[in-house]
Amino acid sequence: MQHKTPLVQAIQAYLAKGRNRQHMPGHKGQAQANPLFAHWGDLAAWDLTEAEGLDDLHAPDGPIRQAAELLAQAVGARQAYLLVNGASVGILAAILAATAQSPDCAILLPRNAHRACWSGLALADCRPVWLPVEYDRPTGLPLGLTPAQLQQAAAQTPAAKAAFFVYPSYYGVCVQLPELLAICRQYELISIVDEAHGAHLPFTAPKLAAARLGADLVIDSWHKSMGSLGQTAVLLTNGQADLQPERWLTMLQTSSPSYPLLASLDAARADWCAKQAERRQALAQERELLTEALQKCQVLQILQPTELPDGFGYDETKALLHSAAGHSGWQLAQALRQAGLEPEFADWRWVLLLLSFADCQQPGGLPALSKALQQADAVLQQTPAQPVQLPMDSLPLPRQQLTPAEAMRQPVRMLPLAQTAGQVAAGLLTPYPPGIPWLGPGELIEPWLIEAAETLLQAGGRLQGLTDGCLPVLA
Repeated sequence: MQHKTPLVQAIQAYLAKGRNRQHMPGHKGQAQANPLFAHWGDLAAWDLTEAEGLDDLHAPDGPIRQAAELLAQAVGARQAYLLVNGASVGILAAILAATAQSPDCAILLPRNAHRACWSGLALADCRPVWLPVEYDRPTGLPLGLTPAQLQQAAAQTPAAKAAFFVYPSYYGVCVQLPELLAICRQYELISIVDEAHGAHLPFTAPKLAAARLGADLVIDSWHKSMGSLGQTAVLLTNGQADLQPERWLTMLQTSSPSYPLLASLDAARADWCAKQAERRQALAQERELLTEALQKCQVLQILQPTELPDGFGYDETKALLHSAAGHSGWQLAQALRQAGLEPEFADWRWVLLLLSFADCQQPGGLPALSKALQQADAVLQQTPAQPVQLPMDSLPLPRQQLTPAEAMRQPVRMLPLAQTAGQVAAGLLTPYPPGIPWLGPGELIEPWLIEAAETLLQAGGRLQGLTDGCLPVLA
């Protein structure tokens, strides 16, 4: 059945009827209704609403439901929910579903959780118990949560009802998820896995995929690696009837979902099922070629999975580069751009490339990638290194004064960043990318954090949460 695309076929059937559209959206499917549509082919015609035969995302009983059922079967989950508000809405719904029956409960989370977690915590009005992530001391690479950390935290937090995991991380690091899930079962914790950066795992490494490992709630961001349109994701469940994430998704997702987005999920699933062996081979080929190209470079180096400490793995669809000469990640990114290559993100030390099956579909795509890497390396050989030191591995976690929900209900004032020591944060302070907050609402702002933020800004990094150099604090 995986060759079928019920939602795509339903849209095609609707278009074939040639009906005069007296319904939303206002462009009525006409390419001439907006000058930009001229660049989008037939997309305007596909941009539909809940017309007859096209089902309803919030009460699916037709092609949307069939598309979700096929996706669940393809990835090894009991149920799948199609998301058009990104993985972020899946994270919100998962946290709300996991904690709804336990008001004022605690939830265990690693400190490298995505910023959407803070929104989920505020909406659910639960208490976060933040766990520091392990770091690789030689490189400063954030690794993740260990089973020993989770075991200790679960034993010490009887009020905890759920645990949240990042797998793989934005950097591509994979924690020991089977062991972490076993601890959740031991302590009767609902497991939530942010697998946003590993949506491909059910197809490239099925035994490592979170849903197949038995996680209760899994969020996969399909637009990141699967070929669906931006903003598309899925929320997977493994059959706990009392979780009912659909109740929260109905509140959180738009009531006017994009049919091109939904259809792109349907088509991407069918395409992956048909071509997964071919795509696994293409990804392995790209990784091998990229590694060979970097072996010829003097400055650009790639992190190899074997370099990680015991207990941590690596998603080989990520290529994490650093400089043998000590250049910052921002310098690496600039050299890559000069060579015609735009990376996924850069930070104080690293630059990340996302490998994709689509790279191999471009004529000359892989040779062009190798050439760009060597050109960037030549630029870096002529560029003095400007290393940046951000020793996040040695910094403590901020102290929590209020829960996120409590902080979000307080009046706010703005202060220059340099004057915020001793204040309680009213919002997030987030290096972006990768979108992992250093500080959240309800946490105490301490001098070390201000110093780290100023160092990052001076080095050319970006911080979300500042407005004209000011940070919101509780009044």
